[in-house]
Amino acid sequence: MQLSIASIRERRGASLPFDFIVPPDQWAPLGGEAAALAPVHVHGHVTNTGESMLVQGEASGEFGLVCARCLQPIRASLRAPLEERFRRQTGRSPQREREWDETLGDSDGEDDARSYHGDWLNLEDAVREALLLQVPMKPVCRPDCRGLCPQCGANLNQGDCGCETETVDPRLAALREWAKPRPKSNEPR
Repeated sequence: MQLSIASIRERRGASLPFDFIVPPDQWAPLGGEAAALAPVHVHGHVTNTGESMLVQGEASGEFGLVCARCLQPIRASLRAPLEERFRRQTGRSPQREREWDETLGDSDGEDDARSYHGDWLNLEDAVREALLLQVPMKPVCRPDCRGLCPQCGANLNQGDCGCETETVDPRLAALREWAKPRPKSNEPR
C-alpha cells in the first residue's frame, strides 16, 4: 500500500484522502494465523503537519480465526483505527537509520514515528499492526462455547461424549476413601 504524497509534501496543512482495497490473496496472515477472507478496506487521509505526515483513517476486513475453545474455524470482522506519524528520512539509508536509532535508543525524545523516503508512504506495516491489535487473544465461536472434552477431544458443542466428568487429582485420592461413610457395627467401642 504505497501512498504518493508528492502533491502535499511542500504544503504545510495540506491534506490528501486515500482509499485502498487490498484483495485477500495479497494479504499475508496476521500473526501467522488470521487470514483475510475478503478484501481489506483502508481509507482515511494524510495531512502535512510541517514536521511530519500524519495518517489518520480506518482499516477493516473479514478474517478467518480459530476458536480457542473448540478449535473450529470462525469468521471475524476486524475494524481498526489508524493513526500513524511518518517523518522524512534525511541523509541516511534505511539500514543506517535503524543502526543509528539502535545506538541512540530513544534518547532524542521523539515519538515512534515511521520514516519515509521520497514522495511515498508505505502504509502496509502500519495497517497490519493496527489490525493485529484488534485480533482477540482468545477468539471464541460463540460466548457459550463448551470447548473440547479434556479426555477424548470431542467437540462438546456437538453433544456430550460420555466421558466421566468427575476427575480426582491422584495426590488426593486417599482423601476420597477417607471421606466415604463407614458401616456401623454393633460392637461397643
